[in-house]
Amino acid sequence: MYATGRRVLVAALMLLAAGAVAAAGADEIRRDELAAAQTWGGVDNVVGVRNLYFSAQPDLAALQAARQHGVGVVINLREPGETDWDEQQAATDLGLAYYNVPISRSGPGFVSADLDRISALVADNSDTRILLHCSSGNRAAAWFATHLARDHGMAAADAIELAEKAGMTSDGLKQRVTDYLAGTAGTEK
Repeated sequence: MYATGRRVLVAALMLLAAGAVAAAGADEIRRDELAAAQTWGGVDNVVGVRNLYFSAQPDLAALQAARQHGVGVVINLREPGETDWDEQQAATDLGLAYYNVPISRSGPGFVSADLDRISALVADNSDTRILLHCSSGNRAAAWFATHLARDHGMAAADAIELAEKAGMTSDGLKQRVTDYLAGTAGTEK
């Protein structure tokens, strides 16, 4: 009786462990999940993966297209003064939630609290499609690299490779991401 109970317990633990491994694997983001770039309004570099879309600065037509694609949240990573129109008003007029969490275009690193805030907004809206953008798509894709490494446990080189496919083309930002993920260039505020 004792041996039978022990075998049942061992079998149950093995099934539980297999389920945990499968669940962990289900959260991994793979290269083949990144969609080909789309054009939304005046923006021709909208790249999607799961519920996230990365792009350059949207115009009104792009925000309308985002809404048509089921986007419910816009996260603008541009600094105040980088744009000359009221994107927040346009987004809210379309029924989109709008957040502005600026990431500097230059500098030695990233503000960890800002990256954390973006990650929290993404997590809080995980059941909604989200458009993350900056002026060119570079900073949005740079955040994606940090997200993949920090929140999904992806190796830095793989995270950067996927971020490049999502729109990170700037060598300076690639270096900032590399340094940040290596722990040499994060700043606190």
